[in-house]
Amino acid sequence: MAVRAFWDALAASIGRLTLAEWIQIVSAIGAVAAAVAAASAARSGRGAARTAAKQLPELQKQVEINAAQAKAADEQVVLTQEMLKVAAAAVGEAARTRTDERAPLVVALIEAPKWPPMIDATRDRMPYEGELRLLDQRCLAQAEAASPAQVFARNGGRKGLLWFQTRGVLINEGVTTARVRLDEDAQFVEAAAAKRERLLRPGEVALFEWGAGHTVAEWADAREKPDPPNPLGACFLTITVFDSFEHGIFDHIHVVMSGRPIVSVDGSFDEVRLASRESEAEMGVTVFPTRRTYRSDGPRRDPLPWDGTYAAWWKERGRRAT
Repeated sequence: MAVRAFWDALAASIGRLTLAEWIQIVSAIGAVAAAVAAASAARSGRGAARTAAKQLPELQKQVEINAAQAKAADEQVVLTQEMLKVAAAAVGEAARTRTDERAPLVVALIEAPKWPPMIDATRDRMPYEGELRLLDQRCLAQAEAASPAQVFARNGGRKGLLWFQTRGVLINEGVTTARVRLDEDAQFVEAAAAKRERLLRPGEVALFEWGAGHTVAEWADAREKPDPPNPLGACFLTITVFDSFEHGIFDHIHVVMSGRPIVSVDGSFDEVRLASRESEAEMGVTVFPTRRTYRSDGPRRDPLPWDGTYAAWWKERGRRAT
């Protein structure tokens, strides 16, 4: 009876509460619930922290093990890559050796430039592609042998082309037939039709001739301004050799004809002339070692053997190497 009386009294009192009182009661209940939840979470957090503290050394150890395994894996990858590079290099070298065994081997022997040079007053440059070459009979007919007696003034007639002619032989010392191609300024002597390209069988010899030069003004510049090395005192020739194999070779024979055939008359270079003697002109021919490339290696652009010699001169004039 007493309990029932309590609840009846509570119910009666609840019924008399205002809206504001109800809001206060609900807020109080919410605050109590939040406090209980926070206390519970705190207890859970302390438990998790104690558990994590116990597990941390084991986790740290596992992290170190994983890091060591990752480092070992990276080192293994690097080692494997190096082994692959070595293996690929060995395979490539073996393939190049087999290619060399069946490739042609062309050697070039070239004479000193013919003295005296020729001069063509109608030309002020080397022929462009498609124009008559210097060694064409029609061009030879309009040129004449240069003479030391002729004087060229600085502001006068120095536009004439002073050019040299030389001859050489190509010998195929290889075991297979080579296809040989000359630059436009050279030609085979005995060729009836294609003067710049021919087949060269093993042991065969081919005679060729080469004509090249500069204007008198350019030769004079090479004598007056020799430093840095001046390419206006040099002429360049490239002979290309290749075979018919799918995985064959390309050989390049690079040749330079250089000298200083023009000398000053009075030391000031206001007037110049051809050197009186061949030795004074210092003309010579250099044949560089053959450069071989392999079709299997793909195309590439290597510096020419004279690029380094004349690099400073070209750089001063904002030009690239030829």
